[in-house]
Amino acid sequence: MYDFNGLRIPFKDEFLTTTFRDERVVSYVDIQEAARRGLNVVPREMEWHIDGSYQVHDLYHPWDSLPSSFTGIAFKMYQSSGFRDAPCVELKASPAKIAQGHNVYGSENLELGVRNIMQALASALPDFAQMLDFDNAEFFRIDATYSVSLPNRDVLASTLESLSRVSNKYLRPSRQGQYETTLYFNKVTGKDGINTGRTTSLCIYSKEHEVEHQLKDLLGKARKEKTNRYDHVIAALDDERLQYFAMNRLRFEARICSRFFDKYQLPRRVTDLLEFVRGYEEQNGEGSFCRHLWKTAMADLLDALNGQTIHIIHDQKVRKLLHAAYDTVTSTGKLRTAKANRLFSFYRRLTHEGYSEVKRTMSTTGKSTFYNSVNALKAIGFSKAQLQNAHKKESLPLCSLLTFDFDAQRPGHYVEPKMPAEHLDYAEFLASISSDTALDDGSLNIERRLGIALTNLGLSAHYVEGLKAGRSIRLNGEQKLSLAMWPDGEVDLYVHDVGTPDPGEVESYRARLAHNRALRDKAAEKQGYAYPQN
Repeated sequence: MYDFNGLRIPFKDEFLTTTFRDERVVSYVDIQEAARRGLNVVPREMEWHIDGSYQVHDLYHPWDSLPSSFTGIAFKMYQSSGFRDAPCVELKASPAKIAQGHNVYGSENLELGVRNIMQALASALPDFAQMLDFDNAEFFRIDATYSVSLPNRDVLASTLESLSRVSNKYLRPSRQGQYETTLYFNKVTGKDGINTGRTTSLCIYSKEHEVEHQLKDLLGKARKEKTNRYDHVIAALDDERLQYFAMNRLRFEARICSRFFDKYQLPRRVTDLLEFVRGYEEQNGEGSFCRHLWKTAMADLLDALNGQTIHIIHDQKVRKLLHAAYDTVTSTGKLRTAKANRLFSFYRRLTHEGYSEVKRTMSTTGKSTFYNSVNALKAIGFSKAQLQNAHKKESLPLCSLLTFDFDAQRPGHYVEPKMPAEHLDYAEFLASISSDTALDDGSLNIERRLGIALTNLGLSAHYVEGLKAGRSIRLNGEQKLSLAMWPDGEVDLYVHDVGTPDPGEVESYRARLAHNRALRDKAAEKQGYAYPQN
């Protein structure tokens, strides 16, 4: 599945001001115009005057969050600087999370995530979105993720421990992360590691533990903030079927970074990469492009696992049995776990030092304690022979455990999220989220242009033929929608009261339309392009 999309969208040329600074050409966007169109900007400095007035300086856009059906989408506008050659906006999101509330499993359709992210931006900030050149959007990161189901938590913990000792070529493991059950390879860490992992960065972690932490965190936020804004995501994560699927599941995540595209000659432009992916999946018999990315990024790690073995330690199972047998509740309702914890420590000594050595060291000061502890362990199911051989590790070939079944990455009840504007191809979808120009897009025929415009109004494209025949669409008891066809061959939709439109209203609308087209032609002239005139 695709677990992360990082998109960079430039601004249209007509909103750029270009100058020459520090011996190079620099472009920037009027951030005040962006603010007028809905962008949330803040000043880096404020200058207060003695009369109580103030001035703001150096406006910028901090990291913001765009709403979606479930989780937010990280969003920020940048002026040109550093490695960004031109002003742009960057968006970061998990396609699965914004479509279904979780990323335990998800889609292998790259375009699905792109459309959801772009549609969320256009819906949240429609006026600001008109400044953006969606057609030249680029990827700067894609995460491809697949998982393997392991027998139990003990095997999972032992597998992570074994993987933490693996290194191969450029791969170096690191456990610097939020959770103990997460392992990184080539994680970027501070200035010294600024160039590390720019091709790929790998992450291996327990999905079950991540779901538990996320659910606990969201429940805490909901209680603290006294809000129901997290209810959709909580309901998704609290689903028993989802939690069962995540149980003992080890996730292998390949983070495809900027240099990967150059190394493997992949286009970064979204339109071009989607076209490449469609061609790859139609002609290649090896499955989805997502799997190809993942296998390529994981190749060195998987190669290093050949011949590796892991030692299985059954700590979780033993701990669970001890607490079930020896935990007690006091008369005041307090849970006592001291005996179970003490016996677990004794068991760990047996696995590390061996039965004979523990017996010898306890023979002078705690002989009875030793035998009492042995009997307590036998009471929960251990035989004496098992305890006497507890220090002998159970070994398994690592490759036999890490067998990826690409056809079992989703449960049987999984339903693919709906593609936004699925009746439109990608070029038409881009036109639809730039609704102010959809009807002026000469690359589309009149039927498609009208269909896109109707979709933006929440109406079916099936009304197109009726509109062309001169019939109106009743919107409510007082208003209806009609099609205007002008002498120059252009078309437009307009809303008017039920009945025959007033001639003055038609002329007023015609004047507004002419004004809008004059602005359009002026912007086109600035770019050296002229719309054809009839």
